[in-house]
Amino acid sequence: MTEDIYTYEVKCRTCRTKFKMQLFESHERNLFLVDKKDWYCEKCKKEYFGKETAKLVEAHQAIGFPELKGTRKMVSWGEKIRGELINKLDYLRKSLKFENDDQRELSEKAFHLFFKEWREKTEAKWWIDHRRMTVRDISKRVEEISVSIQG
Repeated sequence: MTEDIYTYEVKCRTCRTKFKMQLFESHERNLFLVDKKDWYCEKCKKEYFGKETAKLVEAHQAIGFPELKGTRKMVSWGEKIRGELINKLDYLRKSLKFENDDQRELSEKAFHLFFKEWREKTEAKWWIDHRRMTVRDISKRVEEISVSIQG
């Protein structure tokens, strides 16, 4: 069974240059995408993602993370993933409830060590490979660190 390939003319959101794009959904769905999606020509796409990556690098460096290494595309993707994972970590940290100050202090130490582990991950590939990490995965690792601190 073969799927139809449709070619549409779209306009770059930034420079308004027209270019052709192949889409593989149904014709109705493609028309919706052509109309609603922000399209960027190759030149503007590189510029846009470069600016977005620079913003993420700056934000991550402000909290102590080094710049990622890899190809431009890998670094761009890795920075985005790292930002999402940091948000998950912050969510977990803020959602915890403690019975006493000792537990809070232990948790802070564990999160600090976990954060330190992440700061050592400077290859964009590592972040891309771990993009499916969940809050539960982070929680397990922080718990392991807590147990090692206690023991």
